[in-house]
Amino acid sequence: MTKAIRTMRLVALVAAELISGASSSAQTSRTAAATRPAANHPKILLIYDMEGVSGVADPYHVLFQHADEYALGRKSLTSDVNAAIRGLAAGGAGSIWVQDDHGSGNSNEPDVLVDQMDPHASFDFRPYAFDPYSTGIDGSVDAIVCVGMHARANTPGFMAHTYTVDVDYRVNDVEFTETHIVAASAARWGIPVIMVSGDNVLEGQLKTDFPQLHYATVKTAKSHSLAEPLPAGEAEKRIETAAHAALEDFLDGKFRPYYLKPPFDFRLSFPEYQETDGAAENPMVQRDGDLSIRFECNSFVDGYEIATKSIHLAMEKYFAAVLIRLLSQDPAGRKSLDQLEDVVIQRWLDWDHAPEWSKPGPRPPAKKRFYGDS
Repeated sequence: MTKAIRTMRLVALVAAELISGASSSAQTSRTAAATRPAANHPKILLIYDMEGVSGVADPYHVLFQHADEYALGRKSLTSDVNAAIRGLAAGGAGSIWVQDDHGSGNSNEPDVLVDQMDPHASFDFRPYAFDPYSTGIDGSVDAIVCVGMHARANTPGFMAHTYTVDVDYRVNDVEFTETHIVAASAARWGIPVIMVSGDNVLEGQLKTDFPQLHYATVKTAKSHSLAEPLPAGEAEKRIETAAHAALEDFLDGKFRPYYLKPPFDFRLSFPEYQETDGAAENPMVQRDGDLSIRFECNSFVDGYEIATKSIHLAMEKYFAAVLIRLLSQDPAGRKSLDQLEDVVIQRWLDWDHAPEWSKPGPRPPAKKRFYGDS
């Protein structure tokens, strides 16, 4: 890390301490935050999602299980990522580090076509599991670019969600998109998010909290399951231009991290009580009415991890309930439920003689490399 970049980080972190002791007003925090002075050839972290990719106009484009459509989505994702890399390189970036944050179901490789990625960047493979929104970000990075992002849950953006489909995710009463999560996580290191690409709905959701942000609108959301892409080549041009301009502004010291004043008050709301029942099983949270949970943390990343665990518990409860309702609809399904109950009792009484199909089998071989949301 160069001396100039260390100075930038020190200024930003000192600003964070000053802001944390200042007024609790979110607006005061935003206007008081320090800008980062210029540095030569900064290191950029490029995080990509997939729902906001320019050519992704159908939900099947982002799902590994639908091979033909997924192949088209990967191709468009790679084009968008390469456009951002070109813009960053032309704007003066040093190393560019790419992480997968989509989780399409492809457990073998990232969603981006690594062998077709622009050589100015390298893909972040690691020998251990990590989360791009928390442990994937560290103090060696100077700025973050997010490609292919989407609008927050329960809004009219294409495939809009926040971590999962239907949770309303608020921190300090701010309605969070996943871009907010990245930015709040990065702020602990004094790192700003400088450029984002996605649909027109997300653009409107970021304007207030990220006034300096360069945004590339690459498609128009028509519904949750339909988007209208830009003409061929126009999206890539917009992404490249936005990335280039964002890097130049960063070098001119025009960005500041996204600071919220701690403690961080997390509130997650779900559409139905069974999901909330599941989330409330996390001992770190409290029930907040029939459809919400709430908790407070002095560390945003600790809060994010508690929220993530709660959402997983909610989804487990939801899917189990839906599966039982599905199987109950016909005699064959009810028979399977009865068989499941018999197996559970058999395992309890005599595990060795439980049916072989009910056992998990040998543990799969350990993965040797991880790439984010894998």
